[in-house]
Amino acid sequence: MDLNYLAFFLISFIPLMLGRFWYRPQSSILKWSGEHPIISQSKWNIAKYLWAFILSITLIYGYINLIIHQMGFYELFFTDIMMGKEEAQQIVDEFLAQYRYKHRHLGHGIFHGFINAFVFALPFVGFFAMLENKGYKFYLLHLSYWLVTSMIVGGLISEFV
Repeated sequence: MDLNYLAFFLISFIPLMLGRFWYRPQSSILKWSGEHPIISQSKWNIAKYLWAFILSITLIYGYINLIIHQMGFYELFFTDIMMGKEEAQQIVDEFLAQYRYKHRHLGHGIFHGFINAFVFALPFVGFFAMLENKGYKFYLLHLSYWLVTSMIVGGLISEFV
């Protein structure tokens, strides 16, 4: 399965850029919630940015597997293809010739990004809100970040990767 690795790399910056915007001290969302920035920008060094980018790449890679349905079909035959079984490669090629671009548009990716945010972000954010005895504004601040980020990333993955 051919992926657009340049798009994959560029989309990996979106959670970082949106997070920098969402959690900046002047953010109206942050002011509304009454929360303070998690970490001040002055405490970020190159190692933290690099680590954050690596985490972002893993997030995007995971979303690719959840959003592009053709990846699941391809992965069924991946071991056989790596072992050189031409029949498996032929099945995959025939399938992709017919269905390569089915459900590969912005709207479908946004829909799956929305679902992924609720399936993954909702429980994690809720769990940490309960652990830290935070109110609903803390919960909504972080959940809304993940909803917006997941929908943008999902749409771009579906359209360009």
